[in-house]
Amino acid sequence: MSQRWRLILSAVAFLGWISYLGYAAAMKSHAPIVSHVQASAATAAVIAEITDLETRRAVAEKLWGDGPVGDVEILNLAGVKGFVGPGKYLLYLEKHHGAWYIVGQQRSPGNELGGVGPPLVYPWNDDVRKQAEKLEKKPG
Repeated sequence: MSQRWRLILSAVAFLGWISYLGYAAAMKSHAPIVSHVQASAATAAVIAEITDLETRRAVAEKLWGDGPVGDVEILNLAGVKGFVGPGKYLLYLEKHHGAWYIVGQQRSPGNELGGVGPPLVYPWNDDVRKQAEKLEKKPG
């Protein structure tokens, strides 16, 4: 095979690879990535209907764990990151002194907590649901 054909074949292969990467990037989900560390630190996961952050109230549906059901007060709801407007959200909760809190970001290898920010909530959609199902804590 001549050098000219090798160059043409290499160029076609390169352009094919670049085209595939462009297609994969365009079709990638833009849903937030659910924190594995946050999920493992939680005692419960709920799907909550949140109307606004200032009321600190949400209507919760238990996903797993010993979480609240129905109208619940979440004390640190006003300071969360990831809220984009009224709707359903995945919340990882823990209970301290009889009150519910959203689990904050946790220390993990390579992640210092200084300046990390507030606890995260995740808008409920199919991508987040699939991630949450993989992270579900099984009893026992």
